Amino acid sequence: MPVTTKQRDVASKRVVCTHCEHPSDVALRAMSVFCPHCKQRLILEDFKIRSYYAVRDFSTCGDIVVERKGHVVAPIKVGNLIVKGKVQGHVTARGKVSISKTGSFKGDLEAPSIHVENGAVVDAFLRIGDRSH
Repeated sequence: MPVTTKQRDVASKRVVCTHCEHPSDVALRAMSVFCPHCKQRLILEDFKIRSYYAVRDFSTCGDIVVERKGHVVAPIKVGNLIVKGKVQGHVTARGKVSISKTGSFKGDLEAPSIHVENGAVVDAFLRIGDRSH
């Protein structure tokens, strides 16, 4: 059965490239795509980190949840970030960053908004708000 234009529109979502920041429409079920503007690979998945995770670059257009026993050491580019464990590195978020009372963050953080619960440990340089100013 052919897919109509209306069905195709419903089955897509808009993401912003973590490399060049250009928006693109991608299929809802896609796990990764190449940016049509800069030709770089974009990861679209959400991640749950439950153990130690150290990489040179951690980029996703999706969300990252660092669970209580999770520990991430990496520069991160992400949609939204929830920290219940430990994060060390430079974080650039396109959405909200939430640090729970069990969470610990050390590094630089750029995000439109941040929520920090009582008891959380934050040792960071923060740049909060709209990046266009």
